Amino acid sequence: MHTNKFNQGAARKTAPINSGEKTMKTELLVPSRRSVLKGMGAGLVASAFPGYTWAQSSAPIKLGFQLHRTGIGAAYGRWYERTAQAALKVVNDAGGINGRPVEIVFEDDATDPKRGAEVVEKLATQAGCDLIFGPLFSHVVIGSAPRAGELKIPYLVCSEGYHVASGMLNRWTMQPGITDVRAQVSSMAPWVTQNLGKKVTMVFPDYAFGYDHRDFFTEAVKAQGGEVI
Repeated sequence: MHTNKFNQGAARKTAPINSGEKTMKTELLVPSRRSVLKGMGAGLVASAFPGYTWAQSSAPIKLGFQLHRTGIGAAYGRWYERTAQAALKVVNDAGGINGRPVEIVFEDDATDPKRGAEVVEKLATQAGCDLIFGPLFSHVVIGSAPRAGELKIPYLVCSEGYHVASGMLNRWTMQPGITDVRAQVSSMAPWVTQNLGKKVTMVFPDYAFGYDHRDFFTEAVKAQGGEVI
């Protein structure tokens, strides 16, 4: 008798086996396309992030939130913290993830690059978080991401700067659920030049996020026959 988890995604076929005077039948498991693809996907995740394929456990999944609670990003951080707490309640009220409760450890980085790297270190090594997420301001992300790469901890950022998409950081730094500045301004430039005019003046912040707007929007406007002055 078979008791194999693989049975759920497999089709059964019977094949005769001759054994002396008797003919017996045995069940052969033929995996379906879906079960094979599912297994391949799990294998790719395991190879991409060794040590982050969680075994069955009742222990909480611990997430580290690198929060702009103070500094120039505080207006964002205030609402990031509130919405994260609300989302956490929804997830845990629904039974957590795979039956495991989820915890979020919030740590203020003061919207400062140097402090950001220290927060990554603290969340990974002292708090024991499974991944870190949350930073928005590009100069903080650029200052913090190298430490996440050294610690080999998944680092999910809200930053829209092209520094993530360009690959200048590391494989542990990801930009889920938001487009980068280059993609945004390249899509917007044709509308601007066709509807507002060919000569454009820009005001941009003095860090990587602003520099991306300056550089990529200038290039995109020029491609439309316009000029940034």
